[in-house]
Amino acid sequence: MRRLPWILILATLAVVIGLFMGRDPEHAQRLSDMYRGVAFTGETRELVITLLALGIGAFIVYLTVTRR
Repeated sequence: MRRLPWILILATLAVVIGLFMGRDPEHAQRLSDMYRGVAFTGETRELVITLLALGIGAFIVYLTVTRR
């Protein structure tokens, strides 16, 4: 089965849920609090960005070395 329809369905569902949650002020406040609670701050943010940069760099090196 192809993946593209599933990706489009999930993206559409996420947009619809986001619009529904953002319309009601109580839901919007809870969603905002949830985003704030999950966000990386301070040293944790720097560590995550560094690890992502190292991971992307390692992946590029891997692709370069294994290219035939």
